[in-house]
Amino acid sequence: MSETDNTAHLASQPHERMMFNMAIFHFLLPAVLFATENLWLIFAVPIACSLMMILSIWIQAHRPANKTELVLAHWQCAWRRSRFLIVSYVVSLVLFIIAWAVLQGQEDPNMRMIQLAVIGWFCLIPISLTVVGLIILETSALAQARKGIMPQKMRL
Repeated sequence: MSETDNTAHLASQPHERMMFNMAIFHFLLPAVLFATENLWLIFAVPIACSLMMILSIWIQAHRPANKTELVLAHWQCAWRRSRFLIVSYVVSLVLFIIAWAVLQGQEDPNMRMIQLAVIGWFCLIPISLTVVGLIILETSALAQARKGIMPQKMRL
């Protein structure tokens, strides 16, 4: 493998990690955990795993040692985009807390759980839209990284 190929391979790793994060922790793992019928597991485990993956991207983006300018720029690009995912988690959590607080006025506990389950799915819309957008952005960035192209607005 030539030096250019090796650099392109190293530059593509952050975007591959982001794509893995979104594919496994936002599609596959929730589908598998859906069989448990435990709503907290369905939401908490994938988000916790995703946050650990984002932490690994953050660590690499802030560790410039032994990285070329191209490789570091792609790690920083992936980190910047990971922050959108974190913001979507926070927005969804805030929406869920607001919905939960509003539904505390519901006197029938069974009806409250049904309404919370329905509204809870709507609270996931920010995460879903962010994941779709990031898949599009990361696919483009992955193609650029494999060609050895510096991400736009990331020239160091």
